[in-house]
Amino acid sequence: MSQLHQDSGSFRDPLSRVFVGNGEVVRAFTAIGAKDIEKVWKKASIQNALASGELIESNLVSPASVGLNDPWVTAMTHPLIPFISYPYEWTFSMLKDAAQLQLKLTRETLADGIGLKDATPYNVQFIGSRPQFIDAGSFEKRRKGDPWYGYRQFCEMYLYPLMMQGYLGVGFQQFLRGSVNGISPDTMRKLLPASIRRPRKGRLTHVVLHAAAQNRFADSDKNMKSDAANAGMNAQVLDATLRKLQGIVKKISLGDKKSTWSEYSERGHYIESSLDEKQKFVRDAVASAPRKQVWDIGCNDGVFSRIAAAHSDYVVAMDADPLVVDRLYNTLKAEKNEQILPLYVDLTDSGGGVGWRGQERPGVFDRGRPDIVMALAVIHHMAITFHVPLASQLDMFRDLTPELIIEMPHADDPMVRKLLTNKRDGIHDDFTLEEFERLLNERFTVKSKMLLSSGTRTIFHVVRKP
Repeated sequence: MSQLHQDSGSFRDPLSRVFVGNGEVVRAFTAIGAKDIEKVWKKASIQNALASGELIESNLVSPASVGLNDPWVTAMTHPLIPFISYPYEWTFSMLKDAAQLQLKLTRETLADGIGLKDATPYNVQFIGSRPQFIDAGSFEKRRKGDPWYGYRQFCEMYLYPLMMQGYLGVGFQQFLRGSVNGISPDTMRKLLPASIRRPRKGRLTHVVLHAAAQNRFADSDKNMKSDAANAGMNAQVLDATLRKLQGIVKKISLGDKKSTWSEYSERGHYIESSLDEKQKFVRDAVASAPRKQVWDIGCNDGVFSRIAAAHSDYVVAMDADPLVVDRLYNTLKAEKNEQILPLYVDLTDSGGGVGWRGQERPGVFDRGRPDIVMALAVIHHMAITFHVPLASQLDMFRDLTPELIIEMPHADDPMVRKLLTNKRDGIHDDFTLEEFERLLNERFTVKSKMLLSSGTRTIFHVVRKP
């Protein structure tokens, strides 16, 4: 039996810790945490959430049976999530669906006398297009007069980011990546002033008054629990607040309809008459060996992700355009597709971890080991638009994956010429097929390659050199 190791992001809850190993996840509880779980676990709301899959599969075991000792007095095992993602990699619709799941579980357990200790999107993971609550340690028996302890966190990490994008048209991802604690009430108040002539439902209650309350009580010695109880903070009042929040979240919509690359797939397929042969090449390469996990970098509308999904267990589909990914997510959601996980990832700015010591939420390259990576219609954008040298890109792919399907547009490719239009003459003279093949052959062995019938692109299937 391999050794369990504590997850780097599990340290903030004083009553439990998460360990990973032996092909499963183990959540261990202290004596106080164990009492919380014992009081609520058999309640109908918890069992219904487990049965529906809204709450991750959880099996109570003894700590000793999984190799843990004091101070852990009980534990539960969970299946491994195929790929861990974070809210700053989600699109608007994904964060919105995660918020609705959080509110739904909070309301249903509240009716059962259960409180949720927190309300962070880090407690939700997507299995393909399906959100699932994974923090079984969040539940506790609610005491009379308890407020909703997760309210501020819900606002900072769900409501305000959704407001920012829905009301202001500003993407929330960079804000959440910049702070694991989200957007503060005071910051959101400044971002959403009274003078703004846009939809702003929920601003007064959940932004302005919330900010005022936080500022008022920041240095106060008042007993907030006692005040809440005296003010009649009963389950009916909390449920009404949760219900109103559900309505606000439901009505926030994504105003953006078009982005730089949201129409690219149609144009690309029109320019590239060789789509069929490209699909066959990808299908043959992915199907040439068993694949547990495939990454599709620059997935766009997911055409090649679907091909890979037919010949693998799981596909992580990434694109640097959040609107493109949002459209793909909603398509997959309508299909109830749990095999393809769509994520907003900009490879030119996605490597490092965030949070405590930069390790609390590891970078994307530290969360998965793909069996094969597809990089189709990607490298020219990174090389020409963002000035990431071909050699650096190939070094990254070599470190990431043992196999690679990569498409190289030639210097005379229409898209390459378009990207070069406003670039200084001569600075990208090394962007040639010959130079690419030289760099590729230093790092990989070519299994197969094909000049597509358009005559301006070559696609390669390569394996990493020892």
